[in-house]
Amino acid sequence: MSNSNNLKSEIKNIFFGVFPNLKEEEFDWEKHQSGYDDWDSFAQMQLITATESKFKIKFDIDDVIAITCANDLLKFIESHS
Repeated sequence: MSNSNNLKSEIKNIFFGVFPNLKEEEFDWEKHQSGYDDWDSFAQMQLITATESKFKIKFDIDDVIAITCANDLLKFIESHS
């Protein structure tokens, strides 16, 4: 498995951890946070905290606000690895 596939798998695992009712077939890299019933500010912080812990990176407030879909998170991690 390539690094890109590993990274994508890890991000999906984070999403499934934060959104336990999310089904595999519902996951979409471009699905906006408004498309999730339970993506509120608390879920946003859970995503950020889990990502920081997993990848040993830090987000500033502007980065936190800019993450609105799984693909945004992927791009951020790729740019900070």
